[in-house]
Amino acid sequence: MRNLRSLACITILIASESGAYLAAEPYCVPQHCVMLIASSVPSLPAQNAEKEAPLSQEQALAMLQAGVPSQKIETIARKDGVDFKMTPDLERDLRKAGVSESLIQLLKKLGNQAAAAKPSAPPGSADISGLLHTAQDALAKKDYAEAVKALKAVVAEQPGIPEAWFNLGYAYTALHEPDDAEAAYQKTLELAPGLFQARLNLGILLMEQKQPQAALEHLQKATTLRPEQARAHLYYARALAETNQPEAAIKEFQEAARLDPRLAAAQYELGQAELEQKHPAEALAAFQQALAIDSTLTQAELGVALAAEALNDPAQAAAHFEKYIASRPDDLETQFHLARLYLQENQNEKARDTLLSVYRAKPDLPGLTAALGDVYARLKNLPEAERYYQLAVNAQPGLADLHRAYGEILLKEQKFTEAQTQFVAALKLDPRNRDAAIGLASSLDLQKKYSDAIPLLEQLAKAPDAAPYVFFVLATCYDHLMARKEALANYEHFLQLSHGAAPDQEWQATQRAKLLRRELSK
Repeated sequence: MRNLRSLACITILIASESGAYLAAEPYCVPQHCVMLIASSVPSLPAQNAEKEAPLSQEQALAMLQAGVPSQKIETIARKDGVDFKMTPDLERDLRKAGVSESLIQLLKKLGNQAAAAKPSAPPGSADISGLLHTAQDALAKKDYAEAVKALKAVVAEQPGIPEAWFNLGYAYTALHEPDDAEAAYQKTLELAPGLFQARLNLGILLMEQKQPQAALEHLQKATTLRPEQARAHLYYARALAETNQPEAAIKEFQEAARLDPRLAAAQYELGQAELEQKHPAEALAAFQQALAIDSTLTQAELGVALAAEALNDPAQAAAHFEKYIASRPDDLETQFHLARLYLQENQNEKARDTLLSVYRAKPDLPGLTAALGDVYARLKNLPEAERYYQLAVNAQPGLADLHRAYGEILLKEQKFTEAQTQFVAALKLDPRNRDAAIGLASSLDLQKKYSDAIPLLEQLAKAPDAAPYVFFVLATCYDHLMARKEALANYEHFLQLSHGAAPDQEWQATQRAKLLRRELSK
């Protein structure tokens, strides 16, 4: 129907991407024609044999705006009557809007009959039209407390107006009173189950209250009522993701992105869902599309980095981690993650600088001092490696491998007794830590505690994949104790396994083996 925009101010409240509630383009309203909110599927009087409450002006205007045929409205009006009187201004607007003459005359006739039959209003009765105007003005001014006051008076007098309940839910939401908002939206849906905006707003409200399971029903129905609404699919996808239905969530994110190709949030959250499902290639494509839509979406930079890392593309991952950190320098956890990536790629100087930056901001971040010990060990800065490993061991004394790494640095610094202490601590925590056992044996050997080292080394030598170094140290221990036969056997075993991997030890083993053979042949 044409020109109905002049009939009523129909403020449709929808949910924005951020979860806030926004008013769509309002319709113009003359002061004598008031409707706070009408859905695209207006609440119609029941079509049963019993006489219903008279048709209100608000209901009539809602049906006209929604395109309900005049003949249908005439049938309802004849059966139930009307509770309003036709005014000259209303008649003029209806004619401009193209409403049929028969309907205008019928509404005029029934309105006059209703006015003649209506008793005088008792003192103190509510002025519904005035209250609706007050509420509408208050909402426009964002005076939500005043809107609640007016709307509560409306629904107390006429509880069957779904639009008033809807606006009440909206106002309560703006006042951060979620329980009252939920109750108002629920009442709206009792009266108008097909009101899309109420379904969507209630679903979002429940999501914000950490009730995704309860939100599912309303958001699913919202997508059914308005399948072309991208944001309804977006919020439904979020509820599915929150209730551990990842594959269904992915489909809804995809649908939201299809319906609105410029909706960056749909692509970004699709990327998150794909990444959680270990689909890094699909996640990467979604994150990249989100960035193409909105280059300022810093979280998408992080998503690209994580997806690229999962695809074993460290160069691309590092580049996007760096872009993300440039815009989010306060994200120390991600800086720490990037430093570990640098370590994996042997970019030790970059790793050190990044770790030190994080350390200056948050020195007690778990694992940070251990990582600094690792990077300084790689850079062969033994004093700094020792300093940070000591801090790490003090902070996390229950980590066997940390004691082992600290012991290896002390061993290189020729602090054999201190190294022995760390290796013993590591083996108490993890008796199967072979590197710690080798370190302990080496520290004992270098302290000339050969008899203590040999049992440990013999145990290590029994392993099918025992390292060549074990046999070399075992040989030297036996050699120092003048056990020539055992020394020769272990030197020879070492030479069979080493194959040029340790040229200095191989030369020493070769020379000692020659001498021991001569001595044993005498």
